[in-house]
Formats: sequence, C-alpha cells, structure tokens
Amino acid sequence: MTSVPLFLISLLLITCAGRSKRTDHSALQDGDIVFQYSGSVQCPAIAQATHSPFTHCGIVFIEQDRPMVWEAVGPVKRTPYEEWVRHGVNGFTVVRRLKDRSVLTPANLAAMRAEGEREMGRPYDIHFNMDDERIYCSELVWKIFHRGAHLDVGRVERFGDMDFTGPDARRVLKDRFGDHFPADQEVITPAALYASPLLMTVDSMGAPPEWGSEGH
Repeated sequence: MTSVPLFLISLLLITCAGRSKRTDHSALQDGDIVFQYSGSVQCPAIAQATHSPFTHCGIVFIEQDRPMVWEAVGPVKRTPYEEWVRHGVNGFTVVRRLKDRSVLTPANLAAMRAEGEREMGRPYDIHFNMDDERIYCSELVWKIFHRGAHLDVGRVERFGDMDFTGPDARRVLKDRFGDHFPADQEVITPAALYASPLLMTVDSMGAPPEWGSEGH
C-alpha cells in the first residue's frame, strides 16, 4: 500500500488546493473516477483500515451533456455529479483521470457503459466479496475498467493487508464477519484505486474531514 508519509504529503497538497478550487462540471470526462469521504456509518472503519480518507468512489459518464456518477450504494444507480458531491462530508471531492486516455476508445467506452448498465440495480455488498451477486463502490469502478477496457486500475489486495486495529475497523469487522477473519479474501478499496499509478488528479474541492482517530 502507499506509504503513509507520501500519502500525507499528497493529501496536504490536495487540501490546500481544495480550499479555493471548485470543479468546472463541463471539464469532467467519461471514465473520470471521483473520490470522497461519504457520510455512511461504515466510513470511519474504511478510513482506519485503509489509512485513507477516501471511503467512497464512483465513475463519471456524460449523459446529455451532464456528468453522472455511476455508483454502488445499494443498489447501483446514477447520481448527478452535483448531488453526489453534496453527499460527501465537507464537500470533499477529488477527481482522478487516466494519464493515458488513448485506451478509452469509442469501443472500450461503449463496453464500459455496457458493463455498468449490467450492474444497475445490483444490491450493495456489505461483505466486500468480488463475486457477481452483490457489489460495492470500488468493485463497480474496478470491474467497469477491467471488463470494459481490459485495464486494471488499482491493486487488488487481501483483507489481511489492511489495518483493523482501529476501534471502528474492529467493530465493523466483528459485526460483518463475527469471529472469522477473512484474511485471504480479495478486495479492491477506494484507497487502492486512488493510488493507481495509471491515474492523475485533475481537480479537487473541499477539505478532508478528520478520520481514523478515536471517535471518528
């Protein structure tokens, strides 16, 4: 996983830029990935386990000149970008984009949209399995790129790679899995997508909330 010092430096730069910058919606492009710290009850646990404030993500597709975020929130659905931003804490949003967009040919974009359409309405997966019965946010984004463009964005990890020593992370792990720790279960996290070397940050807004500490 990304080293903490480097991540904190990156986050500091994003925070400073985000205080004055606001996204020009017209600049969003098909295939952009948007990240935020959402207000769901599991977000503190995800932040602690991944050492990252990015606990939710979605993929942007332009529909009738309007950016829509395709996201897995139970069920998978489309959300207007402006509304999606408001769902995040402090309006904190980061937009990442493929450095090499040549892979997003018309054929691949059509295949990516088709994969996303197949997932529409699929229920949320609270156990974070990577099967096709249910789905979670970063899994949706990963599968759209993997199956539609034959591109792996982000490193698939194991539960055992993450840090469950934080109080919220321990609580959610116990609630979801009981006494069985699925150390070898594969998972793709928002933090892993964010850290992909295939991506670059093209916009950010808001300031990240406090995360990962006692009480958060």
